[in-house]
Amino acid sequence: MNLKIRHIDDDRILVREIRGKADFSEIYGSWLDLIKNNSFKPPILGMINDFRGAELNVKVSDIDEILQMLKENRHILGSLKIAVVVDSFKTIVFPMIVEKTAKNVNVRAFSTFEAAHDWILGIIE
Repeated sequence: MNLKIRHIDDDRILVREIRGKADFSEIYGSWLDLIKNNSFKPPILGMINDFRGAELNVKVSDIDEILQMLKENRHILGSLKIAVVVDSFKTIVFPMIVEKTAKNVNVRAFSTFEAAHDWILGIIE
């Protein structure tokens, strides 16, 4: 897995780019690292998870673990907008299920980086 973390828009958006083959344990571990390192402190408004071009080795059964992590960290993540950008039908299923089932966390799937960016900044609904 090739992971790159950067900030854009005056540090208001954290971007997590994943390229290449990525297992669920790697993706999940990078979430835990961001939380542990206090990466979501102000002025962060949201995070874009950019999975375009990634080959994700994730199963629908992994969703429960993601939902539990989001629930346990809602005091950190609850006020943030979390965008997931994907470029294939195979990978969009996972973030869409999380979007529909996550409670107290604002997650949304997108097909373009620009739409995810504009949603986090409140330019689009």
